[in-house]
Amino acid sequence: MKNSIKNKVDLLVANRAKIEKEFKWGYNLMNIAAALVFSAADKEADIEKLKECREILKKNTGAFSAFRDTSEAVIASKMVLADDPEQYLKDVKLVYDKLSKKRMFDSSFLIQGAISIYEAGRMDDTDMIMEKYTELFKKMEKKHPILTSSDDIVFVILLAMTEKSVDRIFDEIEECYTYLKKEIKLKVGSDELQGLGEILALSDGDIKVKSDRVVKLYNTIKEHGIKWGNEYNEFAALGTLIDTSSVVDVDEDALVDEIVEVSDYLKTIKGFGDWSLDSKQRLLFSAMLVGDSYSDNSAILSSSTINSTVAMVIAEEVAIMMCIMICVTSASATD
Repeated sequence: MKNSIKNKVDLLVANRAKIEKEFKWGYNLMNIAAALVFSAADKEADIEKLKECREILKKNTGAFSAFRDTSEAVIASKMVLADDPEQYLKDVKLVYDKLSKKRMFDSSFLIQGAISIYEAGRMDDTDMIMEKYTELFKKMEKKHPILTSSDDIVFVILLAMTEKSVDRIFDEIEECYTYLKKEIKLKVGSDELQGLGEILALSDGDIKVKSDRVVKLYNTIKEHGIKWGNEYNEFAALGTLIDTSSVVDVDEDALVDEIVEVSDYLKTIKGFGDWSLDSKQRLLFSAMLVGDSYSDNSAILSSSTINSTVAMVIAEEVAIMMCIMICVTSASATD
């Protein structure tokens, strides 16, 4: 394993272990989500400061707020990295309150979107982003009412932060969806194809060329005998890796080999083995770590760096989504 990749992996493992000793977020995936925040910033988890930030979070939010539910580990960890944790929380909440005005529910996905806006330095543009996000989301709901749901919120917000018009974004998502579904006839679910279109529309370039790169990478994974997850985020995550294979001097086979090597390594470590994660989840986190390691290379183009950031958002969101699913399943079992 390359040192650049192993350093990323070992930092994530060490951070998760430190966090697990002090916090019981409810599920192992919350420990991973918190560790991902620190690792993505190339920082070691500061446990004492994390305790302080958790108390600040409790003081400034209600007991039933989404800030205290599945998002707690992520938001508290991000507060640790801020110069002024309490102000960070207040600012993110201001953005969140604007985004949630037209939504009837308290959403962890909206919190992730608010964080993305704030950390991009776009807080002053929140109203404009919100209008663009609302317009795009409505167009998507009208075209695909069954496919478009809360899962899409974070990426629609990210798309609203680009300089592309709503019509152009919508057309690119639709072009990817139609091309892969009707021309390539890729055997992947419709929801997954829409999610991929959202990821690919975040960067410039011909949407069909980018779609072909994803198909090539996906086929390479299958040729290696790997069962890559076809859930919404798992498949869409492939869209964040295509710049790695096209810009960096590494072909798809080598990239897949590195992802598998990381996954096999994680499988032997407490918190990442089969008792904690299934193989598809572990592969996804491994892919995010491999892609992130390449973004540190000065040869990477800006679009790859953007995709690396998006990849970490996906990884954090997957951890949150898994916990939401566990909570829903647990609640249903007790009814």
